[in-house]
Amino acid sequence: MATKTLPYLYRNYSEASRVVTELEAAGIPRDDISLVSHHVEDRDDVGDHTGTGAGTGAAIGGTAGAAAGLLAGLGMLAIPGIGPVVAAGWLASTLAVGAAGAATGGLIGALTGAGVSEDDANLYAEGIRRGGTLVSARVDDNRAAAADAIMRRHNPMDPHKLGAEYRSSGWTGFDQQGGGDRIVVGFESQERARAARDALVAGGITSDRIEMLEKRGDAESWAAMKKHWVPEEDSHLYAECLRRGHSLLVIQPRTGDHDRVLQLIEQFHPFDIEEHATKWRAEGWSGVHPGKQAWEVRRQTSTGAGGREQVIPVYEEQLRVGKRVVERGRVKVRVYTVEQPVQEGVTLRQERVSVERHAVDRPVAGVPGEAFRERTIEMTERREEPVVAKEARLKEEVIVRKEADQSTRKVGETVRRTEVEVEDERGKAASTTTPKR
Repeated sequence: MATKTLPYLYRNYSEASRVVTELEAAGIPRDDISLVSHHVEDRDDVGDHTGTGAGTGAAIGGTAGAAAGLLAGLGMLAIPGIGPVVAAGWLASTLAVGAAGAATGGLIGALTGAGVSEDDANLYAEGIRRGGTLVSARVDDNRAAAADAIMRRHNPMDPHKLGAEYRSSGWTGFDQQGGGDRIVVGFESQERARAARDALVAGGITSDRIEMLEKRGDAESWAAMKKHWVPEEDSHLYAECLRRGHSLLVIQPRTGDHDRVLQLIEQFHPFDIEEHATKWRAEGWSGVHPGKQAWEVRRQTSTGAGGREQVIPVYEEQLRVGKRVVERGRVKVRVYTVEQPVQEGVTLRQERVSVERHAVDRPVAGVPGEAFRERTIEMTERREEPVVAKEARLKEEVIVRKEADQSTRKVGETVRRTEVEVEDERGKAASTTTPKR
């Protein structure tokens, strides 16, 4: 039986994770589902599988998700052109093998190898780089419609509209070689940082490759730096810049644009971050950003003391009665012309002029005065000819009318729901949880 790949891109991780959970509940095997998401700072369900190359490949798709769902096996790896991502499933395993040295062609090669068109693969890769989450499912023809309905129900992004939006800002395709280079620059004020950002855009650096970070809470400042995969020591320093009210530009230049970006920024007088760090340490700063602990606590709040939260979805079917139009047959009225020969009699009159000459020899007793006067006598022949004319007359009217009646019918169907029975082994009575209506 034929197998197809259904890829859908979602704007946020939470929407995508619900899609994964529903696909598993619908019976799609975990090995046929994958999830790849760029921003990692707000994921509570990411395991400690951080790394690159073969180490990452061993962590992803391993025993972490064997007993639970796909999301329990999420791990981190770095993708060329994007940087750090969290991923799980068959696509993640393919990417991890590529990171270890196999010639998979990166994310584009992995997607096209699964049957995705090259144009869509470029869009999905760029969408992940800009913070989206890609969910893909490999399904046979029998399950394709059900899986597609689940994935469409959670508001995926339209690849055609997405491509038009990206191209309007100068994007021409996913740059697989330009994701590892990041430039972080600090400015004393937000106004100067904004001016530098505008100059970069005017200089041909597309806005999607520039992120401006401004003052925010401690945990948010730390999370903002961690998502860019900078070393921890630098993350502390940059997050402290934000905490003290400075602004940062994080630029991801394309291959060959690094020096030009530095030249464009220089005219706006970025400050020396290391020099500021020395001053802050002299004032008593320990070099550790206070937001680190708050961020880690926030990530771990749902994991419990020593285990991992497992979500058990409870489903209920609801009866929705709609209408559809069904053709019962057609009435076709055809108008056409028929020719028929017709004959009628008509009496025609025809005149003829005849000239007769008779020889006469007799004497004339008295000659009239006009006998020898010249004159001309004319007679005109006439005849009648038939003249045919046609007159159109209305003979009949045919009226075609469609009438509609309304009636109410009761439709019956059987709906299902799942119930969760919790057995308390400490001696309490079993209880049944039924979803609220």
